[in-house]
Amino acid sequence: MKETDKPNDRTAALLNRARRYCALSEQCESGVRQKLISWGAASSEVDAVVASLRSDSYLDDMRFARAYCESKLLHQQWGRQKVVYQLRIKRIPREVIDAAMATVGDELYYDALRRAAEHKLRESGHDGGLDDLSRELRLRLLTFLASRGYTFAEINHVITNINEQ
Repeated sequence: MKETDKPNDRTAALLNRARRYCALSEQCESGVRQKLISWGAASSEVDAVVASLRSDSYLDDMRFARAYCESKLLHQQWGRQKVVYQLRIKRIPREVIDAAMATVGDELYYDALRRAAEHKLRESGHDGGLDDLSRELRLRLLTFLASRGYTFAEINHVITNINEQ
């Protein structure tokens, strides 16, 4: 009888550990699956734990995607392209990504882009407006913002608006 209890005890221990992990911060299913595998869980145990976490509302891809979008777009000042790319790597469905991205308004998004541009300019030692930017500094700013996941049209929009202020 103890032989049949051991897998259940192991699954219960993995479930408790996964619950604690998910309670610390929002997690996606693929991240939890990777973590369970790194803890030495078998494939059947991973499936059972993930199903239990979903039914107990510890895992919700929509909730994760919203939190991830808000964190990366507003606080870390990433662009939409980079956020979408990272969520796709985490195997979040496209419909969920689109819904989560829609929760962040354009005004907040462009404000984060403007703050990132201004921070980069201050970091580069530039005090004035964008009118007197050297070609090299403008290129550096464009490259920096593009690496953050902003499109050229978004960058151009913010640069022209900063000039008007």
